[in-house]
Amino acid sequence: MEKLSIQDASYRLNLSQAAIRDCIRNGELKASREAGPEGRRWMVEIPEAGWVDSFRASLNNLSASITPWWWPTAEMSGSVHYVEDIGIEEIEPLYLCGLKGQNVWDAKNHTMEDRCPKCTDIAKERELPLWD
Repeated sequence: MEKLSIQDASYRLNLSQAAIRDCIRNGELKASREAGPEGRRWMVEIPEAGWVDSFRASLNNLSASITPWWWPTAEMSGSVHYVEDIGIEEIEPLYLCGLKGQNVWDAKNHTMEDRCPKCTDIAKERELPLWD
């Protein structure tokens, strides 16, 4: 089992360091104090691929009821894009087409013609819900 510092586990699992500590406290993650170059520090056992903390699991359940199509700008113009991932600490969406945004704006009531063709093709290829 791979072990990482809390800081490195935070990066690997895409969770804040506070969330990593919470997961350790509530038993979702295992950790132990081990000797290191700067004294003793907490080392986190990294779970198998696909592990999701309880907070993200609840967000995933919620997101199943929310459209994945969002405007990349406050002007709500151009194409709407399919959100692939949103960072936990900052709202910085990564869209399927590779575009990175600064924020997200709801694209409910958009038309099929508003959709980014590359996002649409990738979503179909991955068999993701299109919310037609």
